[in-house]
Amino acid sequence: MIDETDGRPWPLRFDSEGRFRVLQLSDIQETSHVREDTMALLRAALDEAKPDLVVLTGDQIKGYAVEFALGEGAERARTVVRKICLPMVERSVPFVVTYGNHDRQCGVGNEGQESWYEAIPGCVNGIIAAREPALYHTAGTLAVPVLSHDGGDIRLAVVVADSGAGTGSGGYEPFDPALTSWITGCARGLAGRAGHRVPCILYQHIPPVQVYDCLREACEGERGVPGFRARYHPGHTLVPADELRVSGGLREPVCSPDTDTGEVAALMREGSTFAVYFGHDHKNTLVSRYGSMDLGYAPSAGFGSYGPGTSRAARLFSFGEEDPARYATCLLTYAELVGSRTERPLADWASERVPVSAEEAREIARPALPVLGAAAIAAFALGVARRRGKGG
Repeated sequence: MIDETDGRPWPLRFDSEGRFRVLQLSDIQETSHVREDTMALLRAALDEAKPDLVVLTGDQIKGYAVEFALGEGAERARTVVRKICLPMVERSVPFVVTYGNHDRQCGVGNEGQESWYEAIPGCVNGIIAAREPALYHTAGTLAVPVLSHDGGDIRLAVVVADSGAGTGSGGYEPFDPALTSWITGCARGLAGRAGHRVPCILYQHIPPVQVYDCLREACEGERGVPGFRARYHPGHTLVPADELRVSGGLREPVCSPDTDTGEVAALMREGSTFAVYFGHDHKNTLVSRYGSMDLGYAPSAGFGSYGPGTSRAARLFSFGEEDPARYATCLLTYAELVGSRTERPLADWASERVPVSAEEAREIARPALPVLGAAAIAAFALGVARRRGKGG
């Protein structure tokens, strides 16, 4: 039966032409003084894409901002949530939410923030929790089935998962094996309901470690990025492996957890998941083919933190009903949709160029090493990385 939810048909389904569009927004990372540039990009991307579903993949809130540690910090954070969701509400576009490493730093955990989103018209998290409890695990981890255009079959599942937070020592929590088990079990459950394997696309915030398997060491003269922390190619400069690269590139280190808990391997064994998309590294856009699935980035969609200048973007996905795994994706950038100049061009120019990890800062400062000395370089690098939340 089709219920009317906030003026839109539910459950979600492919349109009469067999298409379903998803818009991924990652790393909006705003304070209560939300940049107008951020809002302009959100509005323009929604108008251009006309998506059937928006996926927010974490760090909607710049949780480490000082304002959230002051009185009424929780209400300030809730104001941010309401404002960045307003363009979806105004256009009656449903959305699903997961969380990043910075959201909970505002002093309110994922469960508390989930209640904020669920109170906003169009939020799918609460609908799934109430109507499809088998497809809801915890705040930020759930599966959204998408039916055929006639409503008779499940043709696609949009899955979101909370990939965890920081470790407190500059790294990131490993992906929770319990979530991996739930995701693979959910895929099997959907297959049982549908009578066939349901293609799944997974969205999370932090990239899996397998992104490093899609890179190679840079040749002389190639510009690349350093490895992140001691575990991943310390002292080496890395670039995308040509034979695995689908699109995009790297403009900052891949900041994945230090430990691989087997998430990607388990998804590949189960076989339903054809792609995993993420954010976290604001300037990266790389999409690579890893075995039977794609691993891909969405860059920052907000101007509240560092990012790739006017190349900040939303990522659009277009799925076909007959074979959702044969999808198309592209970036909708600020430059293309809004313009070549922001309201704070100097600040955005600087934020695009400041190093965002200790490794990157050391690499940039290396030519000055004989003058400044190793201790000064190390202190500078660590200070920059800690301000960005990516210290090592």
